[in-house]
Amino acid sequence: MLSVSVVIPVYNQADLIGRTISACCQGRVLPCEVIIVNDGSTDDLRSAVAAVKDLQAVDIRVIDTAHGGPGRARDAGWRAASGDIIAFTDADAIPEPEWIAAALTGFTTDAIGAVEGKVVTSGVPRIFTHQVKNISGGRFMTANMFYRRAVIAEVGGFKSRYREDSDLAFSVLERGYAIPFVADCVVVHPPRQERWNFYFHKASRKRFEAVLFRNHPEIARRYLTRWQPTELLVVGGEVLCLLGIVLGVRSVVAGFAFLALGLPKRIAAWLDGRTYSGRDYLIVWVLTLMLVPVEAFYHWWGVVLPPKSRV
Repeated sequence: MLSVSVVIPVYNQADLIGRTISACCQGRVLPCEVIIVNDGSTDDLRSAVAAVKDLQAVDIRVIDTAHGGPGRARDAGWRAASGDIIAFTDADAIPEPEWIAAALTGFTTDAIGAVEGKVVTSGVPRIFTHQVKNISGGRFMTANMFYRRAVIAEVGGFKSRYREDSDLAFSVLERGYAIPFVADCVVVHPPRQERWNFYFHKASRKRFEAVLFRNHPEIARRYLTRWQPTELLVVGGEVLCLLGIVLGVRSVVAGFAFLALGLPKRIAAWLDGRTYSGRDYLIVWVLTLMLVPVEAFYHWWGVVLPPKSRV
């Protein structure tokens, strides 16, 4: 039986970590250890861990790092771990009881470098609910990923500051290892409510996709869309509408035609599974018109000037 170390990065989530630790320590197969990586938290994380530590039949320990983001925290965590397999999840996630047992069924040969599990959400999302989901695989979310420790060491660990989950998975795939998706390995990632400005901050991360295409050109093309038709249609439509001031009504008509082709798919993606009112629907339309150009700006900024990728 392969031994499993669970690594959980935490930044100011002391109120949630007890629930996650308890969930990791259920089921037929238990981890050999749970490593909590304190990513420079300012809340009382150690007291929260101590409150549940003695209730579990598993070694639970906290290591401290300076605040540097989840990629750096996870990198410190796996390096401190002793298990054959490193299981990554988030401090606000809830692994199902047979999470580890299901993941281990995927490590059938040495050619399997990692196993990707399913991430589902809960509750009824509203207009500004941030959801984390991975239903069919190919997203490599570190909310539910299992790696052979030796394979992480072989590729040099986490190297990217953002999109660190995809960067690590792409590095493993480039070495010829397989990463199967195991649908029975499930983590519930409860949604959280955000404000409208969260989505503009999220749009700024589009710049970091360029790092993945630069560092993993062949693998990135398999899993990511470099050029999004809806982005070109929406931005092109907005530009044509603005040029209508100079070029006249034909430019405006062409602009609305572009928007009619590009906007519905973006709107549908935002409203995925959400409940919303007529007012919410109008807000989504307006914000989409604003967000798509912002995403396009950061996308092309990343293409022209890719950011530094080290954690």
